[in-house]
Amino acid sequence: MSNAQLKPNVLRWARRRAGLSVAKLAGRMGASPSVVEEWERTGLITLAKAESLAKKTHTPVGYLFLKEPPQEVLPIKDFRTIGDSATPVTPNLLDIIYESQRRQEWYREHLIETGTPPLAFVGKITPDTPVDKAALEICKTFKIGALLSTVSADWQANLLLHIEALEEGGVLVMRSGVVGYTRQLSVEDFRGFALCDAYAPVVFINNRDSKAAQLFTLVHELVHIWIGESAVSNLDRTYAPSQRIESYCNAVAAEILLPLSEMIVRWVPESNEDLQIQQFSARYKVSTLVVLRRARDAGFLTQSDFRARYGAECARLRGLNKIKRGNFYNTMNARVSGRIARAIVASTLEGRTLYRDAMSLLGVKSAVVFQKFAQKIGYSI
Repeated sequence: MSNAQLKPNVLRWARRRAGLSVAKLAGRMGASPSVVEEWERTGLITLAKAESLAKKTHTPVGYLFLKEPPQEVLPIKDFRTIGDSATPVTPNLLDIIYESQRRQEWYREHLIETGTPPLAFVGKITPDTPVDKAALEICKTFKIGALLSTVSADWQANLLLHIEALEEGGVLVMRSGVVGYTRQLSVEDFRGFALCDAYAPVVFINNRDSKAAQLFTLVHELVHIWIGESAVSNLDRTYAPSQRIESYCNAVAAEILLPLSEMIVRWVPESNEDLQIQQFSARYKVSTLVVLRRARDAGFLTQSDFRARYGAECARLRGLNKIKRGNFYNTMNARVSGRIARAIVASTLEGRTLYRDAMSLLGVKSAVVFQKFAQKIGYSI
């Protein structure tokens, strides 16, 4: 069996990049922890095991033969970094961005081929546009925000209505908790990202987040589209004043979902603050974190009180970010974006797109699943 002499630091990098301990990698490799430790100490490993290690850590196999670990960067701006503290680039985040870009590019070409004009709102504002003006224009364009939230039946319905409004307006909304077929995305890694394009702008939401948090992410990333800036965000880490664009997107999103004017009118200073925060959250179907921010913006909470409450609320909500397994075909539709899914199916049934390419874009493994999905969304086979 052929052996390879690899660099120990590269092998350690591949494991840590995948977020695996020595014991977890050993379990995936069918080896003992001491064997993995030996690989990472000496760099000696069989070629077969090196290929398996690359697969288990979702690392391009060629990277393992480098002299030094590569400096990976995201293909879009990374606003998960505060100051000098960089957030690691994980293979799951990289792959979900590349997967989303591939679907976006297919749909962009489809729109251009069919003579669809570019969208007027992409890049229409700047971070210098007044927050209230930007929020009002976005609300009018998509008919979203506080009015829609207060008449929605529940949190799930509110999120879906906002997604539907964005899709009708030309924004592709992709929502998933996995990349590939089974690799789970992490909320600690990222909450969402925006892929700006004049024809096919994309908002991606990490579906492992709570419904209220997903709504804020949806609108936050929509503001990125209006600015004309592709970026990935983790909203727990982007409240730093140094992040001007993120701070602006947060401010506009908060104004859309819970206008400051309504906060001022409805807040009762003499009443119990905790109870009011929960009441605002239930009425507008936004995260309590958004309510805390608005209470601070209105001057009802001091900055120190806001920080203490915000930190405590973040800790409480971390235990609630669990998603339930839904219907496979509904989930697939959400992962790809309803607009893209319908366009792919129609193009395939009309013979303009190969079944092989359609299945790859939709992330399905068989023609039978493709056909069932097509029927599910209203196409006759």
